[in-house]
Amino acid sequence: MAERFEIPADFTVEKIQITMGALYLCLEHAMAHIAKAEGGAAAAAFQRELVTGLKNGDIDMSLLDDARTFDFVVPLVERLAAAEFAN
Repeated sequence: MAERFEIPADFTVEKIQITMGALYLCLEHAMAHIAKAEGGAAAAAFQRELVTGLKNGDIDMSLLDDARTFDFVVPLVERLAAAEFAN
């Protein structure tokens, strides 16, 4: 599991948004890599398993503690371009 991290006290909202955007682009890049290496069906399966893991608390239980956070994070992952890789 990845090491926990702390957001620096002087981190601005803008820096957090940039970080979130970069992490989202990393997920899309990972899906594109999976699609290229193993096929679109594998990329779609990765996305489905990621969503399931988030919803079940298998990836981060704290996501289940706050509905607003859950409702922000899960749809982001659900919108990953899995459909584009499934062909």
